[in-house]
Amino acid sequence: MNTTRAIRKTMEEVRANTLGLLAVVDESDFCRQVHPDFSPIGWHLGHIGVTEAYWILQQCKGEESLSAFYDSFFTPTDTPKPNRINLPPREEILDYLLTVRERVFSFLAQANFASDHPLLQEANIFNMLVQHEEQHNETMLFIMRLLAAQQYDTGIQNNHRSWLQEREPAVEKGEMTLVPAGAFLMGSNHHSTTLDNERPQHEVEVGDYLIDRSPVTNQEFFRFVIADGYDSPQWWSAEGWQWRDQYQIHHPLYWRRHDVGDWVEIGTEAVSPLVLERPVTGVSWYEADAYARFIGKRLPTEAEWEKAAVHEVLARIGCVWEWTATWFHPYPGFVAHPYQGYSVPYFDNQHRVLRGGSWATQPHVRRCTFRNWYQPWVREIFAGFRCAQDVTAVTV
Repeated sequence: MNTTRAIRKTMEEVRANTLGLLAVVDESDFCRQVHPDFSPIGWHLGHIGVTEAYWILQQCKGEESLSAFYDSFFTPTDTPKPNRINLPPREEILDYLLTVRERVFSFLAQANFASDHPLLQEANIFNMLVQHEEQHNETMLFIMRLLAAQQYDTGIQNNHRSWLQEREPAVEKGEMTLVPAGAFLMGSNHHSTTLDNERPQHEVEVGDYLIDRSPVTNQEFFRFVIADGYDSPQWWSAEGWQWRDQYQIHHPLYWRRHDVGDWVEIGTEAVSPLVLERPVTGVSWYEADAYARFIGKRLPTEAEWEKAAVHEVLARIGCVWEWTATWFHPYPGFVAHPYQGYSVPYFDNQHRVLRGGSWATQPHVRRCTFRNWYQPWVREIFAGFRCAQDVTAVTV
């Protein structure tokens, strides 16, 4: 299959996923802002179309904008989150996406990927847009989980079923593996398929360490809950304890306890008894850090996580996003591409790096060099963690 046909096929598959997800979202949920930090599902849909139109039709093809209103409304810097509930009708947004896609495919049919155009070389802008849509699909899914939690807490039964079933598998428990000291090449130089903050590849020296082969499970984290870990400040950083105290956090976001004492977990499509063998999810960096302290371990650095992944010593990658100890910073020699706004605003010492990918992360985003980032108090995403330990901590 040539490059043009392969790109078209991939874009069609990703769009089918997007539309399938939306098929189970009713009009009320389409426009609802369920959390102040996240936009309505419908806004994400329009943003996908506007982003595709901007980079392909305007920047590559040189066309005029299809809609000045859409360009402004669906651009994050132009429309504050509280205003994003004032969406155009769903069918109008879908028609816009269809018009954009038809024009994009017309351009794709004659695109020259061997040109010196900085966006078209090796089809890098098309690969970026595929990953952009996949990332927003995952965002839509965790908004659906927030909606399900809101409905559960208010006594409303949710009969919707997700287009993508949650497939967090059972994981092996407790086993750690030694990663010997030494240098490795971190990041990537594959410009066509990676995003700017993964580049350039560079050598990093890492000492000996132990790392969990699998993410921490619900069963393991449950020990922290029943041992009053949420009420014991000695396990928490000062900032973490202040956050826990301010918001009265007592368990992972999607856990609920019935009057009879049984615990359940809210998913995107159903509420079910807590599955102890699954990776814990819906925890902030603060919670992950507190648990690691509780069991005498720590969170791995970003470099430790990637070195272990590159050497294939991690089991079950892709269950949950995994918090690391590292702040999101640029690599040495970083160059923003194709614009400043993707990574640069978040190099602010306010965002921790997550690695791996979740059950909802789609294929073109799931790689061991991909860097995700959120503030340490965010727990609404499909995030869990694994622990690490200094070798000296267990040998001395």
